[in-house]
Amino acid sequence: MIYRFENNTEEFTVKNAHRYNNYFPLTNKEGSLLASISPNLSGDIKIDNDHFLTQPASAIDLKNNLLCRREFFLKVKPLNSKQTKIIRLSSPYPDKLRAGFFYHKLTKQTPLLKIEILNFIPYDLKLEITQIKLTNKSKKILEIDAFSCVPLYGRSENTLRDHRHVSSLLNRIHLSQNGILLRPTLLFNEEGHKLNQTTYFCLGKSSQGKIKGQFPTIDYFCGAGNLQKPDAVYKNEKAVKEKKDNFDGKEVLGALQFKRVKLAPGEKTNYILALGAVSGKEKKCQKEITGLFNKVNTVGKIEQSLLATQKYWRNFFNKIEFDFGDKNYNGWLRWVKAQPILRKLFGCSFLPHFDYGKGGRGWRDLWQDALTLLYYEPKEAEKLILNSFGGVRLDGTNATIIKKDNTFLSDRNKINRVWSDHAIWPYLTLKEYISQTANINILNRQIPYFSDHLLARAKKIDFNFKQKDFKLRTPGGNIYSGSVLEHLLIQHLTAFFNVGKHNIIRLENADWNDALDMAPDSGETVTFSFMYAHNLGGLCELLQVLKKKEKKVELLKEILPLLDTLGKPVNYQYPAQKQKKLNQYLKNTEKISGKKIKIDIDDILSDLDKKYQHLKKWLREKEWLREGFFNGYYDNRGKRAEGKQKQKMKMMLAPQVFAIMSGIATDEQIKKIWHSANRYLKSKEGGFRLNSDFGSLYQDLGRAFAFKFGDKENGAFFSHMTVMFAFSLYQAGFIKEGATVINSLYKMASSNSAANYPQLPEYFNNQGKGLYLYLTGSASWYMHTLIKQVLRVEFGKSGLTAKPRLSFFLPAARKAKLKIGGKISG
Repeated sequence: MIYRFENNTEEFTVKNAHRYNNYFPLTNKEGSLLASISPNLSGDIKIDNDHFLTQPASAIDLKNNLLCRREFFLKVKPLNSKQTKIIRLSSPYPDKLRAGFFYHKLTKQTPLLKIEILNFIPYDLKLEITQIKLTNKSKKILEIDAFSCVPLYGRSENTLRDHRHVSSLLNRIHLSQNGILLRPTLLFNEEGHKLNQTTYFCLGKSSQGKIKGQFPTIDYFCGAGNLQKPDAVYKNEKAVKEKKDNFDGKEVLGALQFKRVKLAPGEKTNYILALGAVSGKEKKCQKEITGLFNKVNTVGKIEQSLLATQKYWRNFFNKIEFDFGDKNYNGWLRWVKAQPILRKLFGCSFLPHFDYGKGGRGWRDLWQDALTLLYYEPKEAEKLILNSFGGVRLDGTNATIIKKDNTFLSDRNKINRVWSDHAIWPYLTLKEYISQTANINILNRQIPYFSDHLLARAKKIDFNFKQKDFKLRTPGGNIYSGSVLEHLLIQHLTAFFNVGKHNIIRLENADWNDALDMAPDSGETVTFSFMYAHNLGGLCELLQVLKKKEKKVELLKEILPLLDTLGKPVNYQYPAQKQKKLNQYLKNTEKISGKKIKIDIDDILSDLDKKYQHLKKWLREKEWLREGFFNGYYDNRGKRAEGKQKQKMKMMLAPQVFAIMSGIATDEQIKKIWHSANRYLKSKEGGFRLNSDFGSLYQDLGRAFAFKFGDKENGAFFSHMTVMFAFSLYQAGFIKEGATVINSLYKMASSNSAANYPQLPEYFNNQGKGLYLYLTGSASWYMHTLIKQVLRVEFGKSGLTAKPRLSFFLPAARKAKLKIGGKISG
C-alpha cells in the first residue's frame, strides 16, 4: 500500500503523493459545496452542474490543466540578495500528504521553505478553506511576496464546450478589501436564459493583514505570459485595488497579492484563502459572504473549524465500527464505510473520473447505498425508501435520476430508454429494511407513481404531456397512490411477461452492465431473470408474514390480469402469450380508472409462486451450459452470447453471481461455476474479471467489447460484481470460496499497483490500478456482505447477535467486533 494509517484512526499519510494521480473528496454535511483536490492542488469546486466555482475537472485535467488548479506563487529572496526564487506550490517538491475526514494537508520541502497546505470544507459552512503555512528553513532572513492564482469559472459545466467565450461576456466582478466576487448576469442556456442568482468568491488574508491588491482577470495576470509564467509574478506587474471597466466580460481569476513579509530563520507566516458560492439577491450574497469569511479569517478560527469538522464526521461514521484486530484493514474499512455517504452527497457525478453525470443519484445507486444508510440513519433510510418508490411508473419502469431535493428525472441525458435490472433493487433493499425493523406494515404505505411523457416501457411517447409534478393522476385529475406492495408487484409482474423469443426477460436498453447497450430489439438478460425469479419467491415470503395481520390487500383494478392464474391463465412455455398479456396491460394503463379491488393474499401467493417455480426451472435447465457455467445473455440477433464459440471460451461473471444469489444454481452447479471462474476469469493477481476476452467488437450486444480488454466493462476487475460474487458464495454456504473472493478485493485495493488512497474503487485495470474512486456501489455491498454474510449479524429487540464465519477471511482476522448504532456484537 502507498499509505500508512496513523493513531488507529482514519487518518493516513502518503509520502511523495505527487507521484500518484489521485484525488480526494471534500464536502460539508449537506453536500451543498462539493470539491476534489489532488497533490498538485488540482480539482474543482461546485454547488451543482450549473454552478461550478472553478472549471470542471476530469481525471486527465489533474496533471495537465492549469485552469483547474488552486495555484499559489511565492517570490522568495534572501535579504540583500539579488537572486529571487519563484516557487509554485503545485510543483512536485518532496511532499507528505496527511488526510482524514474530510481534510487534505500537504507538507512540501523546498531548499528554503517548509510549506504546509491545508484544504477542507467545514462540516457546517459552504466554503473551502486553504491555509498555507510557511516556515523559513534557511539561515537567512527571507523576503517573500505571495500570489494566489485560482481561475474562477462561475457557470454551468455545459458551457465548457458550448459558448465558452460568449458566456464569459456575462461575467461581472466586484473587488473588495478581502478579494474578488464574481456574479454573472445570466445563466447561459439557449433553451432559455435565466437571471443568475449566485455570487462566487475568492477571499484572502495573511499574517500581515489584508491583501495588497488583485489581478482580477486571467489576461491581466498573465500579460504576455501564461498561467505557468505570469507577468504579474515574473515581471512585477502592479496589482489593482479598484475595479476597472475592462475587467468585466473576461475570464475571471482569484489572483490576490499579499503584503511582503520578512521571515527570520525558523519564523512562520500564514496565508488564508476562502473559496465558495452563495445564492440570493446581490446585496444579501455580499453580506452572507462577509459573514462566512469572518468565521474563518484567522488561523485560530480555522484550527477550531477543522477540529469541529473532524469530530462531526468521526461521530457520524462511528455509528458503525469494526475491529478485526488489524490496524490496516480497520483503517481501510473506515473509508469504505464512508463511501456510500459520499455518494449520497456527491451523487454519481462531481469527482474527476465521474465526468459523465450531471448530478443526482442513479436509480440503482440510490437503492444500493440505502443498504448502508440503514445502519447509519434508519429513520432517514425509511424516508428515502418510501420516497424512492415514487419514482416507479405504472408500466414497471422508473425515473432514472433522483435529485438532491428527492424529485425525479426521467433520464439525465433526455434519452428514452429502460434498464432491465432496475426493478430488482427496491425489493432487495426493502427486504433488508424489514429484516432489521420487522416493520412489515411498510408494505401498506401509500405512495404515488411517477408519470411523464414515456409510455409502454418507453415504446410510446405522449407529446401532449404537460404535468409539472410528474405524478400519475386519474381521469378526474386526482393523484393516484398505491401501496408499496402494489409498486413491487407491478415491477415484477411486468418484467415476468416482458420476454424475448427465448422466454427470457428482455435486456431492453441495458442492465446492471450499462455497456451492454446495443441489443434493444432482441436482447435478453438471463442474468437478471435469475433475480426476478428470486424476488418473486421473496415476495411470497413477505406476503406470508403480512398474511398474519390481514387476509386481503387492495390493488389497482388494472393489475388483476397480470395475476393471470386467478382468471385467464397464460401458458408460460410460450413467449408470445406472455408478450400479449403484457401488451394488453400496457394499453389498459395508459389511462387508469383509479379504482381498487380487494384480493386475497393467498390468491396472490399462489400466482406468484407459480411464476417463481416456472422461471426457476426454466433458467436452471435451459441456460446451464455444458462448459460448466450459465449463459447470461442473448444478443440483438437472438444468439446466445456465451459458451465456447469458434475455439474461444466466452464467459461472464454476472450471470454466475446472480444464479448463485438467487438460489437457482444447485450446489453441484456452484462447484462447476467456481472451477470455471478460476479457469477463465481469475488473474494471477487473484482478482476475478467481469468477463473473459471475447476477442472482438460485439455490436449486437454492447459498447463494452469496443473498450480495451481489461478496462471498464470489458474484463476489468469490477469491485461491485466481485463483492456480490463473495456475498452469493457465502450465502450458499461456500465459505472458503467466498472468503477467497472478498479477500481479493482488499488485496488489490491496498496494493502498490492500485496506487490509491484507502477506499474501494469501481474497478482495477490490467495494471492493477484502481479507477473511479469513492462514488461506487461496491462499498455499500462490501459493508452489506461483511455484516450479513461474514459476521452473520441479526437484528433483534435485545441487540445484535452474530455467528461469524472468519475461517479463511483475511489471515490476520481471527476475531471481530462490530458496533451499529451503539449496539455491540463481539
